[in-house]
Amino acid sequence: GAAAAPEAVIGAAAAPEAVAEVAAAHEAAVAPEAVAEVAARVDAIGRCGDDRLAGVLAVVAHAVPRARLAARLAGPLGMRAARRVADLAGLHGALHRPYPDEERRAGLGRMALAADLGVLHAVAAAVLAGRADEESVQAREQVEWSALHAEDAGLLGPEPLEPLRAGLREALAGLGAQAADRCWAEARDAWARGRITTVEEAVATTWRWRSRPFPALVQLVGPSGSGKSTFAAGLPGIDAYLSLDDLRQARGSRADQRANREVLGEGLDRLDAALAAGGTVVWDATSLNQHQRSLVHAVARRRDALTTHAVVLVEEDELHRRNARRAHPVPSHVLAAQARRFVPPYPGQAHRTWYVGARGTVDDVDGTLEA
Repeated sequence: GAAAAPEAVIGAAAAPEAVAEVAAAHEAAVAPEAVAEVAARVDAIGRCGDDRLAGVLAVVAHAVPRARLAARLAGPLGMRAARRVADLAGLHGALHRPYPDEERRAGLGRMALAADLGVLHAVAAAVLAGRADEESVQAREQVEWSALHAEDAGLLGPEPLEPLRAGLREALAGLGAQAADRCWAEARDAWARGRITTVEEAVATTWRWRSRPFPALVQLVGPSGSGKSTFAAGLPGIDAYLSLDDLRQARGSRADQRANREVLGEGLDRLDAALAAGGTVVWDATSLNQHQRSLVHAVARRRDALTTHAVVLVEEDELHRRNARRAHPVPSHVLAAQARRFVPPYPGQAHRTWYVGARGTVDDVDGTLEA
């Protein structure tokens, strides 16, 4: 494989033990031939080093919930590699299901924002190794058919978006970081949908966001006690801060969940007004799943806001330790239920994504134009 820094080698050596630990906890057994198959498939498409390791780990832990897997691997592997493994594990099952051929290019384009499609198809095929039932046979056929479409669209390379990104970075040299990130987000969304392919088209598509002001939203994502509010308190340049816990407290008790619908409605109204006024707004709530996040996104789209997910990934044991020390702890069974329901967003589901680790720092980013 490719040469690696000493800390990466140490992390890689520790990762299998961490994966085996979480996989065993979820009874996520994998056939030995599956590991051999994913390694062979990744080798066949010319990937090595971290890509090969990510594919193998994703196969071994393919049934482990993404949030738990990413948080567990962040220590031994680092956040970037950990969330790549988790996203491969989370996305591979989508390739097993039938999909309308006329929509495949756009669907694969969206997946390419979140994962290396070459490695993803290798993982999706390998987890089926050793299984001969009709469902598995059909799933393997779907994977191979998807791979043909991805190859025809030029999406199986290691970084199909990098030429577009490098060209747009050069074209937008000197533009402020926030405007540049917005242009990149809009360009890659148009690319994923098949609407543009060249740098010239990307430049033309993003013209309006270079000079026109737009508000910004930072949406915190993670269970109670993960450190969202502490992280947000350290962000510079925040013009408005909206916390659902604060709205509940104003009604009498932050622990009172009986008026959640009214609290959410009030929060969304305040968010709309804050974004309309311009500047940067923080939305502080758990936002555990895509449905909860979509309600906030609808307001952001209406106000043409740059949306950033700040995803906090902390192991469940640490969540419970922190919860015990909080001024306002949540019941342990509630926290455990939040951890089970937590489905982190994928890259591309917001304009930008910040991945915040247990130390409260941004340990990885997605969606920024700069490297």
